Amino acid sequence: MEEKELERLCRHLIVLKEEEKMIADVRIATENMIAQIVSTKEEGTDKAEAGEFKITVTSKLTRTLDYPAYLAIENDIPAAFRCVDLKPAINLKKLRTLEMSNPDLIPVFVTTKKAKSAVKVEGIA
Repeated sequence: MEEKELERLCRHLIVLKEEEKMIADVRIATENMIAQIVSTKEEGTDKAEAGEFKITVTSKLTRTLDYPAYLAIENDIPAAFRCVDLKPAINLKKLRTLEMSNPDLIPVFVTTKKAKSAVKVEGIA
């Protein structure tokens, strides 16, 4: 009986995800149409009103760093204008190795919380 319930839940999840994607596609298209009407900036915030609605469109640019290229010219940039900050990040592979050899150290500098579990359901072909 439990297998039948699990199969029913899997079918339901697949239908919900398909519906969610369709709704998200329509929402994103609608947001894009609103942004085209309201937004005048490539980056920044524009505001407008339409009847009973107050609209705020925040336009953003995504920037990707080519770190080797930056390093090649870093000395040409005055120190006051150097715009690349390196932030500490956890190397998960090394953290797991440390955790196996000395687990008492980890809680001193790492806070660990349970994240949302990912569930993937596919039909068997």
